[in-house]
Amino acid sequence: MAVFKKSHPNNVPGSLFVDTSCIDCGTCFHLGPTLFRENHDDKSVVMKQPENKNEWQNAKQSILSCPTNSIGVQNPPEIFKQLGAGLPIHIAEEVYYLGYTARDSFGASSYLIKRPEGNVLVDSPRYHPWLIGELEKLGGVQKMFLTHQDDVADHKLFCAHFKCERIIHEEEITSDTESVEIILHGEEDVSLGKDLVAVMTPGHTKGSMCLLYRDKFLFTGDHLFVDQAHHILEASKGVCWYSWDEQIQSVEKLLKKNYEWILPGHGGWGLFSHSHQAIQLLLREMKFRNI
Repeated sequence: MAVFKKSHPNNVPGSLFVDTSCIDCGTCFHLGPTLFRENHDDKSVVMKQPENKNEWQNAKQSILSCPTNSIGVQNPPEIFKQLGAGLPIHIAEEVYYLGYTARDSFGASSYLIKRPEGNVLVDSPRYHPWLIGELEKLGGVQKMFLTHQDDVADHKLFCAHFKCERIIHEEEITSDTESVEIILHGEEDVSLGKDLVAVMTPGHTKGSMCLLYRDKFLFTGDHLFVDQAHHILEASKGVCWYSWDEQIQSVEKLLKKNYEWILPGHGGWGLFSHSHQAIQLLLREMKFRNI
């Protein structure tokens, strides 16, 4: 639980607060963009107190999704008490953002694809009984797609509960994931069903993968991100652990795929009606940073 006595001094006065245990993962920025901001000391702070039902709902989603339990409410108002969790968040069609991020994954985002053939969990959130209950209502989990080794979090607990098959690339296996059920190999894309393709995108890590669903939704892990404020795509050379050159080549590969939604492993998601143009802009920026 967040500790009010450790509340960050730069929070605006009011009941909603962030304490100094924050690790600045950015989860609260996309869940409550009007409420939170990054401070100069690499901590998140409250920049505005909630004023209506929607903002209090955003605050509750942020509290439940904070990987370090650094957000809290002192003397919560009645409207806050009456609200449900508000998670998962329905994004579009059969796709949901789960929240409940894990510290082990530095607040990484995870998603659920609801399918008649069996639901797919993309990367692992924090194991929480409220989330388990919501996933059961949505039909459970048949497969868990792990984009890379950084965002596996509580995969073992989800696997044990739902008896789902976990999928990861051989280059991403660690002692924590050596028991996964399905191991992918090589650099060629792999069909995981009539509507699912594992797209090999090395760069951020050696075996990093994206998941393409119905040629419409692209789950990118840490391969690339969405700048929601400017509606552009980003990639980080600073957190490229394997090869920036290969990451550029992997982004170029995405020009040959069809998709409209980009759903990254950190931060918010975005709908790009001209996704290839967004990729081309990103590539120019990536190559400029490579000079």
